[in-house]
Amino acid sequence: MQPNLVLPPQSNPNLLIEECDRLAYFHLVYEGFQRAAQVSGSVDYFYRIGSYTLCLRFAGLGLIPQITPALSHLVTSPTANPDLTICLWDNASTATRLPLLIDSLLQLIRFHWTDYLGPRKEIKAYDGDRIRSNFHIGPNILSVLDKQQNLACYWIDDAQDIPYWEKGSPLQTILNWWTSDRQHQYVHAGAVGNASGGVLLAGKGGSGKSSTALACINSSLLYASDDYCLVTTEPQPYVYSLYNTAKLKGQADLERFPHLAPLVNNVERMGVEKAMLFLHEHHSDKIVRGFPIKAVLVPHVTGKLDTHLRPTSAGAALRALAPSTIFQLAGSGQSAFQMMSSLVKQVPCYALELGTDMAQIPEVISRLLS
Repeated sequence: MQPNLVLPPQSNPNLLIEECDRLAYFHLVYEGFQRAAQVSGSVDYFYRIGSYTLCLRFAGLGLIPQITPALSHLVTSPTANPDLTICLWDNASTATRLPLLIDSLLQLIRFHWTDYLGPRKEIKAYDGDRIRSNFHIGPNILSVLDKQQNLACYWIDDAQDIPYWEKGSPLQTILNWWTSDRQHQYVHAGAVGNASGGVLLAGKGGSGKSSTALACINSSLLYASDDYCLVTTEPQPYVYSLYNTAKLKGQADLERFPHLAPLVNNVERMGVEKAMLFLHEHHSDKIVRGFPIKAVLVPHVTGKLDTHLRPTSAGAALRALAPSTIFQLAGSGQSAFQMMSSLVKQVPCYALELGTDMAQIPEVISRLLS
């Protein structure tokens, strides 16, 4: 696929020039992928996310084991016309380099990132209406999307440097950009339920979202997410699973969920990383691709024995859901807030007061759904 550099006429010639420059920039990044694919070959993986087909086109093998496990429950049949294609590669495994101008730009950003990156790590001069561009300083991951062509690029210098949290929820930036234009919103929330309906678990990190989701694995409830998922409000509130990843927070969670401890994927790195497992590898029957949202729950850890539900307001649910979503996800803004606001007004909202008897948690949620 060759990027199309033809632009429609615009009234402001300066905007036209800037967009041409951004398209030229995208073309150079994409050329980097093409070079890597010529050297190492390419392979396509296809996934169904919501109602859309995603193609991940890997140059070389380096990024495949880093990116695909979290998405394995969404595998679908190949198609000639995917809705979105993401081209992924790293320099180390393909023995290639980025085009000189792109490599020089990234070197400059590394040394002067406060001048070149916005608050969401967007590359200021190269991030516009059509071309979205983000450089995640630290792991140094470049994400670029051409919204008109539904074509994206994802690059890192060495696939072995992918941080564990990126393995657990990969491609967040690109997927958030792309789905936001299609009445679907990437949200920081968990989700459990059954095929006929379930609940969205809203709250900042440490509020009990993951613990609630993990407590349901040994119950009749199904698991869609413990951290990130995709929601829509049209024609009804609905949640779609994005990742089958589960994360345990330290020794306390390992003791709380002893049946999950043998399944941890990164045991040798637990001193510096959260324990992480891919549920589809071990509990594929417990993963669901999505369900209608019947309620929004806001978990609170009480330290008491029993778990209870009490009604709460749509405003309280929105305050639990929106800030962490908008803060964590590059590109989230007013449209994201509006969709989340609409969602919490369409379904009942409850505070989920979490007790220490973990078996009660899925029982309380199941009673609510029934």
